[in-house]
Amino acid sequence: MGKRGPKPRRADGYHITAKGYLRGLVNGRMRLAHVIEWERHNGAIPRGFQVHHRNGDKQDNRVENLELVDATTHKRLHSGCELRDGVWWKPCSVCGEFKAVVIGEWYISAQGWPLYGRCRLCHVARVCADDHKRRLQRRAA
Repeated sequence: MGKRGPKPRRADGYHITAKGYLRGLVNGRMRLAHVIEWERHNGAIPRGFQVHHRNGDKQDNRVENLELVDATTHKRLHSGCELRDGVWWKPCSVCGEFKAVVIGEWYISAQGWPLYGRCRLCHVARVCADDHKRRLQRRAA
């Protein structure tokens, strides 16, 4: 469990969260600095959207480093996916090969996100290996 109590403050009044973002007290509420900066320049963030740091530096809150993306795109950007010619490509957690995020390569959720983190081939291999192991255990019993 994380340490509770007062957070160390920087000279600007913000502290660094466990995930590396700047957060501070604004109008009686704890707010993330990049969200405050985005809203100061562009207005409220629409429902279902999130502010993304383009260069990956969570403390670089210059407005030119921030972009508004939908939640699925934000998740893909932070999980190693790449956008190639309008198609998302994702690395398989087992074989490491990048494969297009399409039904033939992955089992896809209703939200359009690959399930299991494994490509279809690696997932089928895993299911078959688990099935084989269960059969052997039943025979041995």
